[in-house]
Amino acid sequence: MAIFKRVRDITVASIHEMLDKVEDPVAMLNQYLRDLESEISKAELAVSRQVAIEKKWKALVEEFELRVAKRGRQAELAIDHGDEKIARQAIEDKQFSEAKVQEYRALYESTKEQVAVLLGQLKELKDKFYELRNKKFHLVSRANVAKAVKDINQALVTIDTESAAKGFARIEEKLMMMEADSQALQHIRRVYGETNFENLHNAEKNEKVELELEKLKAARNNDLTVEQETRIANEN
Repeated sequence: MAIFKRVRDITVASIHEMLDKVEDPVAMLNQYLRDLESEISKAELAVSRQVAIEKKWKALVEEFELRVAKRGRQAELAIDHGDEKIARQAIEDKQFSEAKVQEYRALYESTKEQVAVLLGQLKELKDKFYELRNKKFHLVSRANVAKAVKDINQALVTIDTESAAKGFARIEEKLMMMEADSQALQHIRRVYGETNFENLHNAEKNEKVELELEKLKAARNNDLTVEQETRIANEN
């Protein structure tokens, strides 16, 4: 049948043409399976029509077999009643029906064989479809892996990893210098900050001492002056 020829074309010739032009393997697989599934649906419809024709021939065979048996009984009854005209008509129709039985049986047997062949081909196509559908998942998985590897390789080609590594090394070096400067400043502030505080404290302490010393010297000078004046006054 033409329907199976189209399916065969899809499974043999068309697939090679599609593979030659393929850019997206996954999309191609999906489209290929959709086309095959569509053709299988058409094949199922064609087979169902043949099955209907087979049943029609079978029904006609059974109908005329019953007619043969009925006309045979009518002829016998007509003979029993001495009615040769009716008997002759019954026999004539019985022979016509027997010829139809042979004709329809031949058509029925031929159609039955065709249906058996078509059902076998349809089963083979369905088995192939299910096989390819299952294989599709494996191929899709491989396609995804291949795409991922391709994307990674493109990324590696696009990005200069050596320059990036050098850039990161320079950034790390700069950060290390910043950290060293920060630690040095912290150390200097800690050391010199405490020293300055101590110097400031010492300076304040010395200032108080000097002030007290001046007061003491002034007081002593006053005392000496009073003592001298008293001594002079006594001598006079």
